[in-house]
Amino acid sequence: MTKQFIIEAQEYLRIRTEYGCRRIIDVQSLMKNHNPGEVIRFLKDFLREKEKALKNMIQIDRNHPKVDRIVADMFRISMAVHTLKNGEEVIILERSQSGTEKSGGFHQRDSGGHSGSGERQDAGHDGKNRKPGQDTQRAA
Repeated sequence: MTKQFIIEAQEYLRIRTEYGCRRIIDVQSLMKNHNPGEVIRFLKDFLREKEKALKNMIQIDRNHPKVDRIVADMFRISMAVHTLKNGEEVIILERSQSGTEKSGGFHQRDSGGHSGSGERQDAGHDGKNRKPGQDTQRAA
């Protein structure tokens, strides 16, 4: 996972308020101690908790400002998860492509066949070029 993907995910998880910036989660700190898969699972679990909180808030009061904040947090968390997943996929893709440069090249082999144009040359040839499957008259 490149640092750029981590920074991009962190940008989704930072909210500007009238009091300053608020972080939903500090992904950069999590990435220091955990691998990307664990961080993504944690964010997905956190997203499920937010969904449960949203369901409860909607049952209580649909017009409460907290509903808007929870929805915004859910969107930002899902975008961060999406960004981190893309970062993992890019790393996997880069690994597979770098491996093919060394070992996946084509080897030139001797095909053992001829490199002719497909037209036969023989002594009894009547001079007419025929396509495969075309009827010919043969002398018995």
